[in-house]
Amino acid sequence: MSFRASYDTTTKVISAAVFILFLVIAAGTRSVISEGVLASIFLAAYAWSPTGYSIVDGEVVIRRLIGNVHLPVSGIREVRIATREDLLYSFRILGSGGLFGYYGLFRNSTLGTSNWYVTNRSLTVVLVSDAETAIVSPDNTAGFIAALGKPVAAGGPVPDAGTSSWSGWITAAILMTGAAIVGGIFLYRPGPPDYTLTEDSLAIHDRFYPVTLSASRVDVGDVRVIDFDKDPEWRPVERTNGFGSEHYHSGWFRLSSGRTVRVYRADGTRVVLLPPKGGGGTAVLLEAKEPDQFLAELRRTWGDELSSPTSN
Repeated sequence: MSFRASYDTTTKVISAAVFILFLVIAAGTRSVISEGVLASIFLAAYAWSPTGYSIVDGEVVIRRLIGNVHLPVSGIREVRIATREDLLYSFRILGSGGLFGYYGLFRNSTLGTSNWYVTNRSLTVVLVSDAETAIVSPDNTAGFIAALGKPVAAGGPVPDAGTSSWSGWITAAILMTGAAIVGGIFLYRPGPPDYTLTEDSLAIHDRFYPVTLSASRVDVGDVRVIDFDKDPEWRPVERTNGFGSEHYHSGWFRLSSGRTVRVYRADGTRVVLLPPKGGGGTAVLLEAKEPDQFLAELRRTWGDELSSPTSN
């Protein structure tokens, strides 16, 4: 005999929310590797989830794409409808807590350690054997229990559908908020940062890592435009302490040469190098809307510094 396993509201909402979250991340990263990893996680979660149950040849068969689970009916010594205590306050050791169901290894004070093969928490049946305690959720619980041919122990009401629904919407709201935050990070595209240049300093107005450079500490004579295509040794390759998205980078980054610098870069490949005097301190790579014009403006404003010594 076969029994369907349908999703409850919480499972549907969580699965949809995770799918949207993964789409946002994939769209933000535009990376084949990340897209492949996310797709693999999503497909693996579906492959491990129960798709139905059968009672065949003296076995309870839990159908899954990844491979069926077989529980001998002869070994089952207790069958009952799950109580609220059987499900509530369960700690998930390994498995899924809503993405295509609730499956894997769980533990609580009522059942101890148990294996869940559940897609609908309002239709749960506890199967206790010497080997394990399992929880399943066939749509037709009465027919499933009757087909087992086992004495039925006293059970109780499971968490009602209303509670599950609210739990699902709350979880979905959290996931959607996370998706919005992640999407905002990946899609953040402010362009080159604004700056304020005076005779004494250069203030870079970055939202995350603002900085003010003193003219006396910058080697103005060595300030120049860097083109990553022509000067690959200056290309940032690793963020060490900063912000990085598809379209904007700020903070400390390690270059392909191994050196660490401060970077303020949008989508451009040409930036202005602001090296420190005397080799001390940290160099800054700043993208300006017009790098050559910015360089000329800097030299006009800090012109006196050109004749200053290059050491402290």
